[in-house]
Amino acid sequence: MRKYEKLASFIINNIGGKDNIVNITHCMTRLRIKLKDNDKVNIEELESNNNIISCQKAEGKLQVIIGTQVGEVYEEIIKQIGKVKTNEGTSQEGNSLINRFAATITKIVVPALGVLCACGIIAGLNSVLIATGMIESGSGTNILLNAMGNACLTFFPVILGYTSAVAFGMNPFVGMILGAVLIFPNISTDMNSGKVMFSIFANSPFKMDVFKTFFGLPIIFPATGYTSTLIPIMLINLCASKIEKFLDKQLPDVTKQFLAPFLTILIAGTVGVLVIGPISMIIQNGLQAGLSLLMDKSQILAFALITLIYQPLVIFGLHWPLITLGLMEFASTGSSLIVAAIFPASFTHMAACLAVFLRTKNIKMRNIAFPAFLSACFCIIEPSIYGVTLPVKKRFGFCMVGGLVGGLILALSNSPMFAISMGTTGIMSFVNPQGSGFAGLVWCVIACVAAMIITFVLTWITYRDEEDAGSEEDAKAIKKLNTKETIVAPMNGTIKPLDDMDDIAFANGSLGKGVCIVPNEGKVFSPCSGKVTVIFPTGHAIGIKSDDGAEILIHIGTDLYDKKELLFKKYVSQGDIVKRGQLLVSFDLNKMKEKKLNADTAVIVSNTNDYLDILLNNATTVKVKDPIFTAVRAKSEFKEA
Repeated sequence: MRKYEKLASFIINNIGGKDNIVNITHCMTRLRIKLKDNDKVNIEELESNNNIISCQKAEGKLQVIIGTQVGEVYEEIIKQIGKVKTNEGTSQEGNSLINRFAATITKIVVPALGVLCACGIIAGLNSVLIATGMIESGSGTNILLNAMGNACLTFFPVILGYTSAVAFGMNPFVGMILGAVLIFPNISTDMNSGKVMFSIFANSPFKMDVFKTFFGLPIIFPATGYTSTLIPIMLINLCASKIEKFLDKQLPDVTKQFLAPFLTILIAGTVGVLVIGPISMIIQNGLQAGLSLLMDKSQILAFALITLIYQPLVIFGLHWPLITLGLMEFASTGSSLIVAAIFPASFTHMAACLAVFLRTKNIKMRNIAFPAFLSACFCIIEPSIYGVTLPVKKRFGFCMVGGLVGGLILALSNSPMFAISMGTTGIMSFVNPQGSGFAGLVWCVIACVAAMIITFVLTWITYRDEEDAGSEEDAKAIKKLNTKETIVAPMNGTIKPLDDMDDIAFANGSLGKGVCIVPNEGKVFSPCSGKVTVIFPTGHAIGIKSDDGAEILIHIGTDLYDKKELLFKKYVSQGDIVKRGQLLVSFDLNKMKEKKLNADTAVIVSNTNDYLDILLNNATTVKVKDPIFTAVRAKSEFKEA
């Protein structure tokens, strides 16, 4: 059961059911629900739930105050009520074309990676068994394992038909059918039989012969078919989603259930095979030709570039297009040097995390490093990047150097992967099922060991505990087992008690202890060194987890989640590592005063329950970086391991 499924269902039931919901949005800490009938709300029952802080009615809406995990609860409610998201605070800032492209590729490819890797492991196992003579080629065992190992890529258009349909918001079964059309049994053979009517792009790598027509229109169907391809079905389903949405608006409800899929499949399938498929294959072949040309010019340069950019791309979530190129290479040749070249990357993060775990005396860092090490064993390197290597940038550089060396060893030894499987389980994917030796596997081990040794040694000899502490003051605190963490003022202004705020959720302390600052300047700076865990699209609220574990929420004003005219400007994004005193957000304070909008800013510790006490300073006015309160922890949490 999903983490917030019960809570979401509980909320829906106690606000009159999904049919009573007109729309639902959320801000930093609370759900904002517009209802048809407010009398159906059972506030007492809602507030009896330990996961709900309080409920209140304001702006004609029911506000259910949950805390900083409200986003996850909101997503679960949307899943259950089946309505389109209507988050009024959504911003398109930073939503560039490349970001949207990367996000779309991620939505389509990532859901399939689990089964893709699982099949890759089976394919690798099959190769090992044949190479060792434990089974014979053509035996029943070999045939069955081969089917299990290659089923995913063989029928990839059907799988991506489903995931791309979900990503584009269309009927996923229609998407699967369109994928199945591309790989229908014998369709490639049948479409390319008989006499050639004419050819396009003759005397070029993109030459395509035409054998058949569709009502007089030429059908250009690749001789190799669309098996294992990626781009065609993605583009076809993008087109199909537009068609389906149009039909959904035009068709009467009584015929929509069967007529919409019928017309979508007919139109998108025809356009897909006649137009989109050939164009996408030209794009796909062009990308492969460009990559081949680069490798022909300088294989070292090509793979050095691939291995160097891969890990930085992971930081920004832009690595999936690169992996997609590797999958296209695999689909075309049955193996992939691109995926092989990035394979050692996870091993470098294993080495970095292990070195930090063995060297550090910081119990908090040890608790981060070891789980990150285990995740990296299965090629999940994000915990290592954000928790261990990227905060100390030279460590991330060491991982890049190790990855470069390992990747070049595999590329220059011409040791591709014959199945798609990452992490420690992917080593056997370097065994060629058509060969009899283990040369690829040996080179894989050499490459990964070399990458790990380089990263481990560099991390070990350069390690300093104070670098993980964030500052010299923090390092001294750790060494002295200091139980205090001081939070400084994020803005210039006047201090007033939190219970004097107009917003009852902050005033009663239910969201955490802290202070209220009445700003005299429209700038917000980081009150600690740490990581931005969340920033609301409008910029009026931001959450930071300090390096010592305090979860700080800075909330500017009251009910500003939909005030886009305030022109909040954000200087950081979710996931960014920030230092104490770094500029986070700016806003037009004069404009707020003109509109008589409340700018009182709550600065609270949202995980107050993790501390013995939050000790407030007695200052009445503060400047940026002045101490405002001290979070006191139990001493046992700081004991050295």
